[in-house]
Amino acid sequence: MRTLVTELATREHNVTLYTSHGLHEQLETVTEHIIPEYPFWSKLQEHAAPKGKLEDLAKLPLEKLRKSLAHVGAASLDHFLGQKKLQTLLKLSYMDFDYDLIIVDYFYSEALLALGFMQQKPVMGIVSSDFGQYMEAVQESLVPTGCSPIDFENYSPHWDFLERLGNIRECIARRKDFEREHYGAQEKLIEKHFKVQTSVAELQAFNLAVLLINNHVPLLTPRPLIQQIVLAGGLHIRGPRELPWNVKKFLEEARSGVVYLQLGNEQPCGQLSDAKKKILFDLFKSRKQSFIWSCHDVKKLKDLPENALIIQHSVPQIDILAHPRVRAFIMNGDLLSLQEGISRNVPMVGLPCFQNEQKNMQLAVRLGVGLQLNQDNVTTPSLNWALDRLLTEQHFHLTIRDVSMEYRDRPLGALATAVFWVNYVVRHKGGAAIRTRGIGISSSQLHLFDLFVFYFGVAVLITALAAAVYFIGFFLWQRKNKPEKLAKAN
Repeated sequence: MRTLVTELATREHNVTLYTSHGLHEQLETVTEHIIPEYPFWSKLQEHAAPKGKLEDLAKLPLEKLRKSLAHVGAASLDHFLGQKKLQTLLKLSYMDFDYDLIIVDYFYSEALLALGFMQQKPVMGIVSSDFGQYMEAVQESLVPTGCSPIDFENYSPHWDFLERLGNIRECIARRKDFEREHYGAQEKLIEKHFKVQTSVAELQAFNLAVLLINNHVPLLTPRPLIQQIVLAGGLHIRGPRELPWNVKKFLEEARSGVVYLQLGNEQPCGQLSDAKKKILFDLFKSRKQSFIWSCHDVKKLKDLPENALIIQHSVPQIDILAHPRVRAFIMNGDLLSLQEGISRNVPMVGLPCFQNEQKNMQLAVRLGVGLQLNQDNVTTPSLNWALDRLLTEQHFHLTIRDVSMEYRDRPLGALATAVFWVNYVVRHKGGAAIRTRGIGISSSQLHLFDLFVFYFGVAVLITALAAAVYFIGFFLWQRKNKPEKLAKAN
């Protein structure tokens, strides 16, 4: 969201920011309140796999992982709302709350919609994760499950009856679990911090003006969307800037090209197993290419190879990938890095751990822009094999340019789209004109289940009446004709 905040500031919007990650630049119209960061991933590991490592989270059943995500997500937001600076904001009166719009990082944070409810201000949500993995509950209330299946990538309109039956059962079960575990935890936070009793469903129906999804085709499977859900994939991607002098010098001196390495923010590099660190160090030693590794705790790494290598905590990834000397990108498969690699035309080797990362890399392989190595197959030879293919087979570089062009081909760029909808909601009373009718009504009304039941009941009643009339008539006819038959027989 840093790119959007910066763009709003350059357009003379006054922005107040509550975040654990600062902008790292001074902007005259931006006021920052830095909140102590919540250790989300370590807390998730403690809750879901207390005796294991971060990688063990990927081996858990999805149902258990979702329960842990709901618990830790609520704890993270509770930590955020409990900070003194946030408490001061929550206590502002309606007259003192001098803001036109509230923008929320919409990831296990639905309770923040209550701020818009309390202050009667519109709320815009931004989802940086994959829509299909998390936000389907926002849209499933309006789009029939047959048109909005759980797994879009594997869904087929030619499914038979039993396959469709299994899909609807999974949809219903997953929605109930989501509402009970995740929404239930968020509603407790609403009551605790905002002192009101309301449901997340009601807040989404009447206070969520627009939901920006940070994804776009061809990285997103086409699906029906309501008007309030706007695709703005690549929202975080800005134009390349001047690199730090040491990084720029390193890149320009790398005659054989550079491989950029970023394995995600979930696990610091110093916590990698000794076996995995040795695999990477052996890779660095075996290649003629230079390496840049974005590592969060480089001081904990020992016995580093002496060949051309930069390892540091904070590097401008989006600017490094834009440099023509960068030939390949080794990453964990998160969506934002996938989008950046495609936008900068850098083919990727994915080492995914979690399910969403695996799906992202499966997509990259299908599109022809990258290769995937499973965690149990990450070795120095396999990494060398993948890099050799990316660097020598020209089709990867040709294909990724076509995919990048298609990804960016839209009426407005991602950032311009986001800024337009920010201004639209501010200009037009919270975007009431585009609020989809039907949000908040029950599923039985939405999908006409109650009417189908009514008409089925009417049909059954008419059939029953017709059958009753027939049998009564038949009975009376038999009674009337029985004496005549007996007389004839005698």
